[in-house]
Amino acid sequence: MTSDGRRQGWSDLPDDLLDEVYRRCVLSLFDRARFASVCESWRAVATQRHPAIRALPLLLPSTGNGKRDRTVGAYRLEDGRVVRASFQGFPWGKRIVGSHDGGWIAAATGAQLFIVNLFSGARVELSAKQRIIRCKCLTKRPRSRHATGQISITKIVFSKEPCSTGCIIAGITTGCKIALCRVDCPNGGWTTSGCETNTELMDITFCNGKLYALTSKELLEFRMNENGALVVNLVDRIRRGMSVLGIWKLLEKYIFELHGKLAMAVGFSPMIYSRGAQFFRVFELTPAMREVTSLGDHALFLGPGCCKAVHVPVTGGQGMVERNCIYYLKQHICPKDDVECLKRLDLGSYNIYYGKSKGVDHSEKIRSWVYHHPHEDGNNGCIWVLPPDF
Repeated sequence: MTSDGRRQGWSDLPDDLLDEVYRRCVLSLFDRARFASVCESWRAVATQRHPAIRALPLLLPSTGNGKRDRTVGAYRLEDGRVVRASFQGFPWGKRIVGSHDGGWIAAATGAQLFIVNLFSGARVELSAKQRIIRCKCLTKRPRSRHATGQISITKIVFSKEPCSTGCIIAGITTGCKIALCRVDCPNGGWTTSGCETNTELMDITFCNGKLYALTSKELLEFRMNENGALVVNLVDRIRRGMSVLGIWKLLEKYIFELHGKLAMAVGFSPMIYSRGAQFFRVFELTPAMREVTSLGDHALFLGPGCCKAVHVPVTGGQGMVERNCIYYLKQHICPKDDVECLKRLDLGSYNIYYGKSKGVDHSEKIRSWVYHHPHEDGNNGCIWVLPPDF
């Protein structure tokens, strides 16, 4: 009670006490949102006296089944919680094939593309030419399952926020190897390349406004010439012989931007099967190939649909997420694929098993955690989604 008999409430707490409550209670982006929603004075303390919390990725599963998707939750690594609230823009029953900062995701049904924001519900309206990727070469010279010119999208990346002017969408497909489209040019449609080669692209990314692609042996750069045709430049030949003592085999490669430079993560496993023994080595690719022995204040999130190096602050309650650590997704072929030793996450109608990777590189420079998700019918999977900062 105040001296004039007025009953005090939570909104009457002085700022120094609210600061202390904030420091003790706000452990994540979502805690900050809840704190700010109490009242105007609490919101002022959260938004004016404390810097915005950098969002860390959510682990978002998709089953490829519309009914099951509605019961699935997303996992927050920073506090170990499962978000079960429905997302406004979730593409029920579609494969999620890409994501971008701010909660944007790309979903696909075959060669048809959908771009939505999970948190705001906003959609990128694509023209008829942009909604479906068609390969002209396959249409002219049909082959087997691609006889109609229809292809399947396997990954989508964006040069900038999908709804912004000048955003370029790039995709890896099962027919033509690469496809590009500019969002604000609805009449332009897709430009495709690589249908006549057997070279498979392992990953693609934008770095400093340029599109790079990685094959098993080469690093390529793609750009459009003045006539709108795709031009491919060889940037470098990726050296072979990156194995360790000859007992490890190369499993996968990812490319991403790290500290403003193009980088590559290479996954290894032993030649002889050993449960959980996979590890990663990280290399800078430009201007010369150099091994990265520490991620510094960043953590690396790897998966088929999204590869992202994210800054992890010392303060701000980032909790379970460690600096200088790799978090990667791995599909297991069988539900009994030696996951008994791993912890289980119950995400509604979808179970994920996770644990620290038992395999470390020969110098134990960068630690890694693995998240196993089931392989059922080829449509299900997981992806890292970066929410908006708050």
